[in-house]
Amino acid sequence: MQVVSNQIIRTIEWSEGRTKKELSKQTAWSSSKDYSGLSGLEIKAYDFMSHVACTAITSQGRSNNKYFQIPVDKIEDFCNTLMEAKKLMESNKSEKI
Repeated sequence: MQVVSNQIIRTIEWSEGRTKKELSKQTAWSSSKDYSGLSGLEIKAYDFMSHVACTAITSQGRSNNKYFQIPVDKIEDFCNTLMEAKKLMESNKSEKI
């Protein structure tokens, strides 16, 4: 018996490779036990899951031991907060010009 589920897997990268220029674009991934440069995120969801999985991408590729999950009922809050942060930072930049 073959079970097929609907899925979404997307990659968002802001840095690729290990050149000095690309490494300067990295942001940080940090925990009490680990620190790493962050080059992007892989976003993964299946129709049977109750959360969206976000996995870190480093200069060495996808890092399976660096991930976080967002519950489905909090995705809109998460996205809205990111958009509010973006607007705040963009407005701060335009005020300085």
